[in-house]
Amino acid sequence: MTPPDQSAPVAATATATATATATASSIPARSESAAALHVMSFNALFQTDTSTPEDPGHWPRRAPAIEALMAAERPHLLGLQEMQAWTYGPLEAGLGSSYRSVGVGTRGGSDGLINPIFYDTERLELLAWNQFWLSDRPREIGSRTWGNAGPRAAVWARFRDLATGRELAHVNTHLDHVITQAKVKGAQLIADHLRQFHLLDLPTITTGDFNSVAESSPAYEVLMGDLGLQDSWLAAEQQLSPGWSTFPFFGEVEESPFRIDWILLSQGVQVLDARINDTRPDGMFPSDHLPVQARVVLPVA
Repeated sequence: MTPPDQSAPVAATATATATATATASSIPARSESAAALHVMSFNALFQTDTSTPEDPGHWPRRAPAIEALMAAERPHLLGLQEMQAWTYGPLEAGLGSSYRSVGVGTRGGSDGLINPIFYDTERLELLAWNQFWLSDRPREIGSRTWGNAGPRAAVWARFRDLATGRELAHVNTHLDHVITQAKVKGAQLIADHLRQFHLLDLPTITTGDFNSVAESSPAYEVLMGDLGLQDSWLAAEQQLSPGWSTFPFFGEVEESPFRIDWILLSQGVQVLDARINDTRPDGMFPSDHLPVQARVVLPVA
């Protein structure tokens, strides 16, 4: 895939239970929410060459569970982290033929990890998209300037909701897992892009593995306190699961404040319900992270 022109958003848009079983949809339907968008963020864990068949992270063991998870949930909008060009198969098989994706590798094209946005074309029309790198040179493919070991990126997309006609923007990212400065500066750069969408009067949805604990980390404060976003888990009218840690690392799922995967929303977006999904199809964790989900209603334009 040829990387897109790395232009700024405004320019481009003026262009537990461990044995739980996946169901047809774990987000229940409600009569007042026909216009709700089902959103998911999921770090699917990259495939490594060093795992063995006994390893819970072994890709051939996890791939069927990922496919089953996607087939059960089929979110309208899905922000993924740690994908690779050759690991899309189970996602695409589970989601079905109406889904498309945008995003390139952190080193450009298919090189490096990918944080794609998948979307259901039967619900959302793609209007524009692009990608920027979390560095002092955000338009430079593969750039890294804040001490992180490898390049990090964020993908954004602008959509029209075919059910309501409302436009929205979605940003999906994966912050550094070690360097606090890289996390904070990455959050600040994402906030700058979100401000540009807000100037266009677009409601925004931000998904990601932020590698930062919700409610008690500098990156969270940048996006919540400084920018004034909503945390979908806290804003939800109904929480459909216990407050699991989103990073059990294939171990016991436990209630914990260690919630590092978030769905953040601009003010005015209603959150009907939220879930931290501990489903294990056929007893297998799809990833070392748990998916987080929310059903949201966009404000009327």
